[in-house]
This record gives sequence, structure tokens and C-alpha cells, in this order.
Amino acid sequence: MPDMKPMPDMNRVLVLGGQGALGRAIAEAFGAAGWTASRAGRRPDSAADFRHVDLDEPETVEQALAETDLIVSTVPDEGLVAERMILHRGGLLINVSAMAAEPGPARGTVLMNAGIAPGLTNLLAADLLAQHPEADEVELVFTVSARSIVGPAGSSFAHRGLTGSDRHHTAVVPLPEPFGRRRCLGFAESDGGWLGAVADGRAVSPYLCISERHVHSALLAFNSAGLIGRLPRSAFAAGSSGEAGAEPVAHWVAVRRRGTWLAARTLRCRGDFRSTAAGTVLFARSLAARAGARPTGVLAPEQIAALGELRFALAEAGIDVVDEQSPSEAGSAECG
Repeated sequence: MPDMKPMPDMNRVLVLGGQGALGRAIAEAFGAAGWTASRAGRRPDSAADFRHVDLDEPETVEQALAETDLIVSTVPDEGLVAERMILHRGGLLINVSAMAAEPGPARGTVLMNAGIAPGLTNLLAADLLAQHPEADEVELVFTVSARSIVGPAGSSFAHRGLTGSDRHHTAVVPLPEPFGRRRCLGFAESDGGWLGAVADGRAVSPYLCISERHVHSALLAFNSAGLIGRLPRSAFAAGSSGEAGAEPVAHWVAVRRRGTWLAARTLRCRGDFRSTAAGTVLFARSLAARAGARPTGVLAPEQIAALGELRFALAEAGIDVVDEQSPSEAGSAECG
């Protein structure tokens, strides 16, 4: 872990959803970086670093906010209870649950989508578009292991993203090993919020690649038959070991113009949750460094950090950004 010690006036962090694998990984990462980290959740827990916070009980949230410098939320709370409180009363919150929040008048600061994808991949996209402003499309590929920990929120997200259409576009993408050149499956194309302001009106084409080839092939077959929209929620549920894994991750970000490949990068690491935790600490450090001039309201990752500022620290944390060579054949999108 790189040197990411907290600022002297900001050293207490509380992790909402701290009873899950991602929440525990984030609390451990902050603790290793010198923060005083506590976990919060609604289930009984006798651990010394735990405190009861239930988003359905606003008084528990209010008390928690008053006793910490930073809140990190892993909870996909549609009501955005903690986020709204921070914006109203002041404070700082980092959300890694891929939820969306509308900007508006605020006293506090909320950083949304501060995971890996979306999150760090936004920084890759912003950097590539700064180098290639002529690009009219951003292509994203998210790699996922079927054996990864998937809780109710994760399985719901996967189910919604893949069953929102009976047939998705596919594209052949030259991913690095152990994935290799794969036909990737369109994912949540209709959401429209991928990359937010980074896209600046450009088309965004998101795809999914499952590490296990037999699982991925089955999804492609359902897609080709126009049946993927009929898959039940249970098809996306996976067992959980309760611990963050070390599965290979290689998220792909490419920019194109009129279908022609311009440039691409991959964000490579091991363990989605472990890497999300490390990235969250880096985002927190960037926000803490702006304490005197930090904007209020709802922020996106690219508004508080640039790839160039974090690239070395990311590498120290085991998250590498790799410039990809031009493939011999560009992966053209088509209906599967």
C-alpha cells in the first residue's frame, strides 16, 4: 500500500455497509493507510470497530455523521439517505455503490461512483479523450468472474443490466490475458449515464466479459437466441465466501472515431473488492488535500483527480494502467 496517510484534520472514516466483504476490505485499507476506521451496519455485531447504523433509522445516521470526518458508503440505497444528509448539513461522503445522485445546492460534498468501474475507469476515459478529442465513441469492457462475491445488490445490478433487452450488441475485443480476445456482451446500454460528463455527448458502448468461458458462452447463446431478457434473477446469484477475492481484473477503455480504433488502455489488478478499497483511499486522499478549496455538491471522480496524478500511487497499490497496442482487427459491434 502506498503512503496515503490522512491529513492531520481528517483521520476518522466510517464505512456504511461495513459488514459485507467490500465494506470490510475498505475499512482495512483505510486502517492500513493510517486512518481510524470503523464499520457500520444494521445487523448486531460485537466487534470493537463496529457501530449500529440503519439507513431506515435517520437518527442513527445523524449521530454517525456527527462523529466522523469521512463516510464511505458501499450501500446501494435508492433513497440516498446518508448522501442527502451530507449535502444538507455538510461533511464528506464517498459512494462506491454505482448509484446516481442529482447535483444541487449543498453544504457538503458527495463523491459518487468512486469504485473501479465506474470510478477509476472514468479517469482513463477522460485522459484518452483529452489526447483524442476527435473521438466520437468510448468503448468500455468490464471483466467479471462468475465466482466473485455477489450479494443481493450485485446480483440485482447484473440482472438488470443484462435482461433489460432481449438481444444486446456484441463486440470482439483483444483483452489481455487471462481473458484474451473475446466476444463481449453489451451491458446496460440503455442506462445512458455511463461516464457522465466525461463523454461530453459522445456515444458510450459498455460491454461485459465473464472470466469463465463456459458461463460467458452460455450468455452469448441466450443473447443470440433473443432470450437473455428472460433469464431469472436466480441465474445471477453466486455464493459468497465473505472475503474479498484475488480474481484477475482487466477493464478496457478505448476511444474510436467513425468506428476506427484510436487508442485503448486497460486497468489491470487482482481482486475487484481489494482494488476498489485501494482506489477509495486514493480518492479520499485527493479530497482531503483539497480541504480548503473543495467544491460542495455532487462530484464525479474526474472532478477531483486526474489519471496523471494517481498513476504512480495506483501502481504501488497493485492497480496498473496499461496502454494497449492497436489490434490487427478492430472489434466491430454487431447484434449477437
